[in-house]
Amino acid sequence: MSKADKERQARRQRMLARERGHTSTYPIPGTSGDIGLRTPQPVRRSRGTTPPPTPEKQPDNVKSFTPLIQQRQRRHYTVLAVLVLCIAAAVFVFTGAMSASIALLGDAADSLSLYFNRSDGGWPVNTGISEPIQIAELAGGFVELDSEDVVVYSAYGAKVRSFQPGYARPVMAVGGTHFVVYNRAGSELQVSSRTKALYTKTFDNSILLCAMSNNNTLAVVTESGRYAAQLQIFDPSFRQTYSWEMTQNEGTPIAVAFSPDNRQFAAGTLAARQGQLGCKVYFMSTSSNSEGPAYTASQGSMLLSLDWQSESRVVAVFDTYIAVLDPRTATETARYDFGGATLQSAAPGQRQTALLLNIRGGNSLVTLDNDLTPLAEIPARQAYGIKATDTAVYLLCPNAVECYGFDGVQNWVQDNFSARPIQVLKASELLVFTGSRAEVLTPPDNANNTNNINDS
Repeated sequence: MSKADKERQARRQRMLARERGHTSTYPIPGTSGDIGLRTPQPVRRSRGTTPPPTPEKQPDNVKSFTPLIQQRQRRHYTVLAVLVLCIAAAVFVFTGAMSASIALLGDAADSLSLYFNRSDGGWPVNTGISEPIQIAELAGGFVELDSEDVVVYSAYGAKVRSFQPGYARPVMAVGGTHFVVYNRAGSELQVSSRTKALYTKTFDNSILLCAMSNNNTLAVVTESGRYAAQLQIFDPSFRQTYSWEMTQNEGTPIAVAFSPDNRQFAAGTLAARQGQLGCKVYFMSTSSNSEGPAYTASQGSMLLSLDWQSESRVVAVFDTYIAVLDPRTATETARYDFGGATLQSAAPGQRQTALLLNIRGGNSLVTLDNDLTPLAEIPARQAYGIKATDTAVYLLCPNAVECYGFDGVQNWVQDNFSARPIQVLKASELLVFTGSRAEVLTPPDNANNTNNINDS
């Protein structure tokens, strides 16, 4: 059989196989004989339907890159998240935000603990301190100091803690929830919260003065070998954030007060100028070492206290006059001169101010409005101290507490105490301290006005 005949026979067999639906097993001419043609089987389809597409099968030696790409993306996201957290932590540490946050968490834990233990307290209380050096409000409660002991009470009248600092001349400065006890005859101080001791610090030079802000920022004034004094500021976690070495011309701080936002402070200094002692009040920013505006007090007047009340109002109490200063310009915006009277006690406020003055041998209560314009002047007889709230003035007398309005009208007199009143304090309650006893100050039943005890 010739080659052409063989090809014709092969074609006929392939055609027959296609008609029958079989696959030919004959080799394709011109190949090695291992490749054949497969005749497709007929597919029956229903009318109106479309057959689903047949998925393409990947060869066995080909792998999908999708899992690898996803894994790399997750790795990149993880690295990016860690980088962001590291940057945030660095920023927090640098700016002090982390320190403040840690301190706030500690204060919140203290508040929660004191709330759960509120059933242990109640007024009146016996503090055990009969001759206090200082009594100050502390987060609705109070802290009391004498020559040996410190006691802390919560806003619920429960004793929180007591300790002995062991200082020869202890002095105390109080912030919002922290307080510091320092040794004016030495170089050590102790910072405490309401429930525990936080830090103890010994300085190279003797401590002259400490002041604390509402957010527990601490200012410490010490002696200095090369300068008149050094003022250092520490954040609530006791990280130093500011330092000012003061020259002889600037003087030595005798009073320090922080602004409500804790970003500024006022430092009242005493220095010898032109052969006489004089006072200045510097208004400084805690973020800058440059000297801010300064107010020069009247010649011969001694600064007693500073009270930074608002963005535009600082009350400076001197032994001869009281003044309202604008911290932005260090200018005097209001003033009241004592006119030769001796100041016994002062209670400066934003809306009204009360003064206890010794005028011509007798004490008088003088009330002033927010511009230091006199509102009333009444005899105060044997009163030796005052406490003022927004709407009332309380006179401390040998055996009584007398309550007056700023208009000079007497509201009531409470005289049923077992001992001499030492201090009136506005904590969570209006408290009066008599001897070693602290109790809520309430007006007598026949008082003309009983709303003043709730003043804030």
